[in-house]
Amino acid sequence: MKTNLFTSLLKKCIYGLSWFFPRQGNKAVFGCYKNLFADNSKYLYLHWHKNKFMHVIWISGDASLVNALRKKGFIAYERWSLEGVYHALTARFYIYNSYIGDVNQWFASGSIKINLWHGSPLKRIEFDIDHGPLAHKYQSNSYWQKTWHSLLYHQEYVRPQLMLSPSPLVDRLFCSAFRLQKKQLLSCGNPRTDFYRRYPDKCQSINSKPDGTSYKKVILYAPSWRDANLSNTETVQSPYEKAFNWGVLSQFLVNSDCLFLLRLHPNERHYAKHFSAYPNVRDISSWEDVYGILHQVDLLLTDYSSLFIDVLPLNIPIVFYLFDHESYIKNSRNCYEYSQCLPQAGLIAYGFEELINILKNNTSKKQTETLHLAYTQLQKLYWQEMNEHSDCFELLERYICRRNLLKSPLNTQIS
Repeated sequence: MKTNLFTSLLKKCIYGLSWFFPRQGNKAVFGCYKNLFADNSKYLYLHWHKNKFMHVIWISGDASLVNALRKKGFIAYERWSLEGVYHALTARFYIYNSYIGDVNQWFASGSIKINLWHGSPLKRIEFDIDHGPLAHKYQSNSYWQKTWHSLLYHQEYVRPQLMLSPSPLVDRLFCSAFRLQKKQLLSCGNPRTDFYRRYPDKCQSINSKPDGTSYKKVILYAPSWRDANLSNTETVQSPYEKAFNWGVLSQFLVNSDCLFLLRLHPNERHYAKHFSAYPNVRDISSWEDVYGILHQVDLLLTDYSSLFIDVLPLNIPIVFYLFDHESYIKNSRNCYEYSQCLPQAGLIAYGFEELINILKNNTSKKQTETLHLAYTQLQKLYWQEMNEHSDCFELLERYICRRNLLKSPLNTQIS
């Protein structure tokens, strides 16, 4: 306890001292959870690298990733290299997907922190979490407990200056979860969803067989992380072992000429290797993200993941496979109350046999019309700000310039 307290106080002091370092007004450092090159921060980085809006530097703890980025002509440094520390101490903007630790959680004081977040609020997030293994970080019974938590879980308690939100619903949830005011939210889409609208030539191809022909249908399975297994995810039995009869599923895929893309959460990706040997099942869990292939996806199969919200503007049909519904609700994070009243925009399966029947497209015309109406309602609910004027890149740049947060945009890159 004393060691933890001393270490936490020391790190907090280092964070406070970083405020005194002069920040360069047109330099931004970017990072991502688990030292990846992915999600919103990746796409904003790529865009600003291209249009030279400001100096952009990627920070990661993964040396191989840093080397790969540098070979592609990007500016990237390891987190604890001299250059990485220098840029973390002198960049005016910290841009990240989860927490400032995506870049460097100890040197961010005095910077303008833009949290692009990595999902849409369906399950309770951050300070709205009141159930499950993560609740203890955010819920305090006294002032002293809150103070201790702010030391122990330092980066979770650092508030960003700005977040992006595509609708009034998300406004309300972000303000509550991150303890923000409405003025700290910019109404627009997300980089991960807007990038391929702006750069359609950057889309990836996934729908090819070894002989060069295409599958009739591509199914993307992207389940949520089961955070009840937070402490022993490496040893607990895969929940997807029992959820699917993989032999039967594979035979169905072969017979119907379908490709099944398996995209497990980064915390569970080690489970995927057990299933990728089946014909027509392809494991993409190690990919940076899936946004570059969504244009080729014919059906999203998911559960409690907010990815279904991201595909709504693309009109991709959705099926929800809730094979562990009771245990998930009991042991993992709760969903927001509003989610219990959402229009049902996709068919729901609670068991494998029911799922196979749905995949065989055994839906009536009435069901299809009902789902279409619900789908449209969800598009309006989550993406109210989405239109031809909602490009997040343009709106964010305009926001920064109008508030004089940046010197004039750059025309040259730094080395």
